[in-house]
Amino acid sequence: MSNPSSTSSSNPMGEKPQTVKVALLTIIILLCVGLPLSTLRGSLENTSGRSKTITPVFSYLDRNNPRDPEAIFLGSSRFVSCIKTDLFAKLSGMEPSKVLNLSADDGGSWEELLLARKYPSMFYASPLVIIEVEPWMFNKNLIYPTNKKLYPFSPHFYIWATLQERFEYPDPMMKLLLIADYIWPFSERRSLNDWVSVIQSIINGRYVEPHLSIPTFQYNLEEFQSLAKSPIFFAQNIAQDHMNNYEFAKHKAEYLKHLIHLAEKKSKKIILLQPPVRKKYMDVIYNNSKYAEGYIQYLRFIHSLENDNIHSIIWETPKDCGLNESVFVDYGHFNLKSAYIFTQRLFNEMKNRGII
Repeated sequence: MSNPSSTSSSNPMGEKPQTVKVALLTIIILLCVGLPLSTLRGSLENTSGRSKTITPVFSYLDRNNPRDPEAIFLGSSRFVSCIKTDLFAKLSGMEPSKVLNLSADDGGSWEELLLARKYPSMFYASPLVIIEVEPWMFNKNLIYPTNKKLYPFSPHFYIWATLQERFEYPDPMMKLLLIADYIWPFSERRSLNDWVSVIQSIINGRYVEPHLSIPTFQYNLEEFQSLAKSPIFFAQNIAQDHMNNYEFAKHKAEYLKHLIHLAEKKSKKIILLQPPVRKKYMDVIYNNSKYAEGYIQYLRFIHSLENDNIHSIIWETPKDCGLNESVFVDYGHFNLKSAYIFTQRLFNEMKNRGII
């Protein structure tokens, strides 16, 4: 009887260590590539400018390095449209270059915090910070109006969210996704041509064109009419998206509290301002019990932040600040003339309250 050949025998136990070695090596390679890429993603964004809203603002601040600002405005496109820094500077006796409106389209409580975190010395220096607050900024189930999808955070959250913010994100599945992206930044996927363009930009020192957000619809008739006629931005439509299945997002509230903590360190007066919207927008809120309950919870939170240095101004409709609905282009963005009037009203309100 012949013995079976030793060369034909299998050794599954011997293969297991080899498989483990390959897996470990793969993980090490991924970490060696992923972690540096994660660390450098902010620099990549400075050249590629995937975020069309907030990266140009960062580029502006990096390029101009404004020192000792006297007033800083933070908010969304609504603040972009209703605040005129040249008039505010004139009324306040400040140099125009010392009044900064750093608001950006789709800006919320995290974007406001991000600016303060990236440029802390600028915020420490400013004696006055005006922060836009809106009920939608704290809705966990906000729907993005243009595509009708849930809007948990902006794409640039992948770029600049800290590891701690990712761990603290309330949704378990999204938390895992965010943490995984921090270790291996799959959100930085690009085509070969895009990578070539980014590398060329870095080599040639080309960066995103710096500018603060501009309400171009205030200066362009075609854009003005398009915004005014868009059903997406009709008051009753966008209010439904903003207040969709309203659930107060505690993590978004924490962003605002952290921002206030940063801004409070060296001063100062902090204003939490809710600019007005059309009455039809507020009617949607007050005529829906769930929306109204969420709105009241939001207001309680804002008022809970008040102290000797922190003040809130809640203007629900134009009537609250002595205006009418002719100020609006759509549900709540201001036309050019009315932006100057609103800025005057805001200054008067702050002066009457003894804030400035």
